[in-house]
Formats: sequence, structure tokens, C-alpha cells
Amino acid sequence: MFRALVLSDSHRDYLSLAEALRLHREADAIFFLGDGESDLHTTAVGKELKDKKFTAVCGNGDYYSELPKEILLPLAGKKFFALHGHTQFVKSGLQMLLETAHENGADIVLYGHTHLPRAERLEGIWFLCPGSIRRGDYGIVDITDNGAVLCFTANLRNKTE
Repeated sequence: MFRALVLSDSHRDYLSLAEALRLHREADAIFFLGDGESDLHTTAVGKELKDKKFTAVCGNGDYYSELPKEILLPLAGKKFFALHGHTQFVKSGLQMLLETAHENGADIVLYGHTHLPRAERLEGIWFLCPGSIRRGDYGIVDITDNGAVLCFTANLRNKTE
């Protein structure tokens, strides 16, 4: 099984970011969807990212960032489309993002910006917004060995372990 941890919108809360990374050390890949790029450079976060497949995009609050705004990445037999979301106006709905996802042949779309955790399947494509890790929200994408996909959201403060 393949697991991706999806994080977004830390807004200077690098401790919650590091906690999610520690909690999900088993993740095969980690996505950071913007608005907190500077948090990625803290010692606590950097230690947890060592030796991980890590992908990051810039958010509308990541001033002077050199990270890409969007990225299309094949992983575990699926095509991931990752972005912060502001460039596709996700706060106004997902129609524009849905069209872009179809144009890019995406199987899974990861976006942030809204701070609202959401996982749903639209027209055969999984859409996952992890919410804001500053509020404890994050997302998980699991892909089984036979290619089945499960996307869901969780919260650091509601752990059941």
C-alpha cells in the first residue's frame, strides 16, 4: 500500500506541522500545499522530512517563493495534481479546478487555501483539501496494491490512538 500525507496552510504553526509528520512517519510521500513555506525550514520540520518523497507548492501567502504554483506528479500508478488553490479560485467552488484536472488527466487533486477539510469524488477524480494544519487538520491518500484509492481528512486534536 502507498500512503501520502497531505498538509496545507500552517501559517507559522510549524509545531503542528512537525506533529503531523511525526504521527505519520509511515507515509511514502508528503505534500505541502502552501501558505507556510517558511515553516518547512524549521529544524523540527526538516528533521521529520529527511529521507521522504516531499513535494511542495507555494500559496498566496508565500511571498517571494520559488516553489511552483501547481505540480503534476505520477505516484503509485496515479497522477496527482497538487496546488494551493488560489489560482483556480477554489473558494468560489471547484468547477474551474475540475476542468483543469480533466485537462491534465489527474486522478487525484490536492488543494488547500479554503482551510476547510474536504474529501470527495467528482466525475471520477478524487479531490482532497486537507484543511489547515494550524487548526490540526490534514489529509491522507491511500492507494492499495490493486489501485483502489481512499482519500480522507483527520485532525491532530481528535486522535483515537
